[in-house]
Amino acid sequence: MGTSGLTIVRERKAKRGNKTSALGGPSESQYFYKYYVCIYQRYDGYVEGCGLGTWLVNFLCKFKDNLKNDPSSYLNTGSLGAKLINEFMTSEYDAHIIPIMSLKNLFAIPPDHTYIITTTLDSEFDNSIMLSALHGDEIILTARPENFLGKYEYYDTLQKDKDKKSFTEIDYGDEVVNEGYFSEDQLFNKFLKDIPFTFTINGLTINIEKSW
Repeated sequence: MGTSGLTIVRERKAKRGNKTSALGGPSESQYFYKYYVCIYQRYDGYVEGCGLGTWLVNFLCKFKDNLKNDPSSYLNTGSLGAKLINEFMTSEYDAHIIPIMSLKNLFAIPPDHTYIITTTLDSEFDNSIMLSALHGDEIILTARPENFLGKYEYYDTLQKDKDKKSFTEIDYGDEVVNEGYFSEDQLFNKFLKDIPFTFTINGLTINIEKSW
């Protein structure tokens, strides 16, 4: 029950020149990311059952269906973020909007689970919204919302095997590879691993380098 969760909404565009996100991120990234929303909750951040992951999948699938069935509608990341906030505020989750801050500060003490909703406005509709899941400070899955739970179950099954598969050994589908998410996820994982644990005791800030 006491599993924390963080939901982030961001939009990506192909990087031009050396422009990088104001929030930071991997310098090697091929994309520029604009961040819209950060929502934190202390409980039910897990994927399965009544967890945040399943709730987000249902929300995003409904959102995509509404777009697809309304010819006058189009994908707008700001509208997606506003709709998400409204749904959170009327849900049973004890969710709180938190200020947009640098990724290094956001992940100094990472939540148990983080979900990143990424939009690509110039992509094909089916691939225009992707959902990524992080356990701690590592991305373990990126998929279309409609494929997410099935692929998570596949990942979870592999992790229960004696010979666990690493992130880079699991096939998450052509849309993830061809749309550049797989390589971007690996860069993001490396970036997160380099962020030290940071906390303050009696006004003294302490940084602890990760050793794994």
